[in-house]
Amino acid sequence: MSKNYNQSLLQTSPLSVSCFLLFSLYLASLFIISPVVAQQQRIAVVVNGLSKFETLSVVNLDHPDPKKAVSADIAQLGIAPNDVQVIGNFAYIVNTYSDNVQAINLKTGDSLGVISTGIGSLPEKIALLNDDRAYVTCNGTDEVVLIDLKGKMVLQRIQTGSKPWGLTILNKKVYVANTAAIWTGQEMKYGKSSVSVISTETNQLIKTIEVPTNATSVTSDANNTVLVKSTGDYSQVLGELTLIDSDKDNIKKQISLKSTPGAITVNRNKQQAYILTPSGAIVVDLIKQRLVVKPSSALQGFKGGFSMTFDHQRDLFLLVVADWTGGGQDQLLILDSNGKELNRYNTGTKNGKGSSFVALADINDNNDVSVRLQPNHSIIFWGQVKQY
Repeated sequence: MSKNYNQSLLQTSPLSVSCFLLFSLYLASLFIISPVVAQQQRIAVVVNGLSKFETLSVVNLDHPDPKKAVSADIAQLGIAPNDVQVIGNFAYIVNTYSDNVQAINLKTGDSLGVISTGIGSLPEKIALLNDDRAYVTCNGTDEVVLIDLKGKMVLQRIQTGSKPWGLTILNKKVYVANTAAIWTGQEMKYGKSSVSVISTETNQLIKTIEVPTNATSVTSDANNTVLVKSTGDYSQVLGELTLIDSDKDNIKKQISLKSTPGAITVNRNKQQAYILTPSGAIVVDLIKQRLVVKPSSALQGFKGGFSMTFDHQRDLFLLVVADWTGGGQDQLLILDSNGKELNRYNTGTKNGKGSSFVALADINDNNDVSVRLQPNHSIIFWGQVKQY
């Protein structure tokens, strides 16, 4: 067969060879193909929670055109999604009123199924231990559940304080914020908030730490300090930030935030906590352990934000501004540490409204070849190439 094939090449006319070469050059103009070791896309994963059908959208932060960077509504979510966290190529979304955690493959947009946390459990937030295990707070049953992400099952239930909400993992321990906020049917009653400390090695409760009113969010400096944000009662009691030493599990400092705080994230490079308030972002210096940007001088670029996260690689903030009217004018803003806007993406769509939560991801393209974008020819959809 190789002899006949060689003979056919010898018999090929110069015109045929020229046509073949021209056709090859045309294909190369559509896609520039080159061997790669590993390609990555830096993307933002955005939950749209104000719609009859809640959805997930993704934003390619490396795309030069903000309008073409958004792939809207790639997956339908459950009812009342309240958190999204990413590990590897997978996003895990907590659907509160569906009582489950949903897994999404970010390379394909496929839903990989759900992990039930139990009827009436009302899951709120998720913290990923690794690509196999995660902890989820269950506000309806006053517990944290340890789930098997690959086996899609609950492995253990751990009792916490009253009405758990946020959680974080640091130094082989899970820190859970217990709001103690109970709806009576007519009003919200606030009990004594606390933080439950759970060992990731034994999955046993090892300590309970009392904190100020309505503790909702927990994060860390990735070193030895846990940050607990208490919101207050939205009226007479203002918010506070509690710093916990994770080596000794005791309180290092309680800082008055002089406002009703919202979302919190930490710039670990500068050891600063940014906290949203109605007037913009306030800033706590974690080294000095004090408020350095107060509500009276809040960073205006963050005003109107609902949630945010920090990109530690690029030293930038990702801020979600939700359009709660349902008008679809939801925005994802990229800001520097002073609140200066560097980019803006419209994440609201006809179906996906109320952009509420955001997470960061690096999506690996494990194909043998990479496809580099050529204008007006193609887009990359998380490892697959789709033509316009």
